[in-house]
Amino acid sequence: MKKLLLITSIFCLTINAFAQEEKKIKSTERFKHSLGFGAGVSTGYGLSYRYFGEKFGAQVNFSPFKDETKLIVSSGLTFLYRIAEIDELSFFVYQANHFYFKEETVVNTSYDYTDTYETIETVTTTFEEDKYFNNGAGIGIEWVHDQRLGLNAMAGYGGQENFKKLNFTAEAAIYFMF
Repeated sequence: MKKLLLITSIFCLTINAFAQEEKKIKSTERFKHSLGFGAGVSTGYGLSYRYFGEKFGAQVNFSPFKDETKLIVSSGLTFLYRIAEIDELSFFVYQANHFYFKEETVVNTSYDYTDTYETIETVTTTFEEDKYFNNGAGIGIEWVHDQRLGLNAMAGYGGQENFKKLNFTAEAAIYFMF
């Protein structure tokens, strides 16, 4: 009887040692890579990739558009530095650079009428190009939901259109983290 009680006690005490454990991501662990969409005056707009390590990070936005008469390219590179974290919120500072390029072929048709009621059609084709650089810096906040979905908002101050204007900037993005 003592042997049966001893074996049963040992079995009951050690059975929990072999139970399966569910592995959870610790609160200090985070996904460093993100893919999503971003838009902003200083960061550029379009498809966005972000790498954010423990403290330092970088974000790239890129959006090309082309049709028969125009080409538009928005590309941005942003540097990030995390300053604090509270639960699902992360606070950071950023410095953003955005290059915007647009070229367009514009066709104008004009009609002149003569005294003899004849119509003279004049077609002029012009090539227009617009390119400028935006630069900004400010603070940002990121809310991470279920450790995979990140919503990001940034606000700051910067130079726009090759520093012809100085103004407030706003940026936003949504990311899937992996």
